[in-house]
Amino acid sequence: MSNNTNSSNFNWKDDSIEWKDIIKKEARGYEKGDDLGEVQEIGQEFVVTERGRVKKNKFYLPKMLVAGYDGDVLWFNITEQEAEDNFKKDEPPQMGEYSRYKSASVTEQPDTHTFEKSVSSRDLQKYIPLIEKRQIDSVGTNASYTRSNAGIQDWDSILKKGARTEDSVAVGIVTAVNNENVIITSDGAKDEFSVPKNEIQSYNGQEVVLNTSYDRLSQFKVKVPR
Repeated sequence: MSNNTNSSNFNWKDDSIEWKDIIKKEARGYEKGDDLGEVQEIGQEFVVTERGRVKKNKFYLPKMLVAGYDGDVLWFNITEQEAEDNFKKDEPPQMGEYSRYKSASVTEQPDTHTFEKSVSSRDLQKYIPLIEKRQIDSVGTNASYTRSNAGIQDWDSILKKGARTEDSVAVGIVTAVNNENVIITSDGAKDEFSVPKNEIQSYNGQEVVLNTSYDRLSQFKVKVPR
């Protein structure tokens, strides 16, 4: 496969990385790019993700339903509704509870052409297959979930949507858009940022992703809150 990820960050093994390397990474549904939260923990049979700004919801997503990791996002063969209905839990699943998903492992998914090497169920306990970055057409603009133009046609559509840095740190809500900048206000209106539109990496219908890390975000901070 083409190496469009930063290989220096990973321990590579047959086009795969270890689960421990994707803690704090974003999780999404492969079909529509549904937000499945941020990876918090790795269990033997599941991945724990957390989503929400005020009320945090936990999801225990079966490893067997993973589609792959593209260097930025961990993709699952799960929709948001399936995650809500089946995997949002207050307590971890019992051992063996997810064994029924083995028949739907990545080696049997219809999208196996995205892998150059198949990953057995046993390997999947330790390693995640790497896949190519992909296109999401969740807002009708063929927006790409990669480091490229956000593909936003109607900038008003991102108002009141969440904003996240490229290193997956949630930074607030889009509260205004002008000709050149997007105004982002942090939770509690403590801070405000005026981010140039060309610093918007992508928009998936639910969140804006910035082309900057959390450490660099201060350069866009508005000194006097509006």
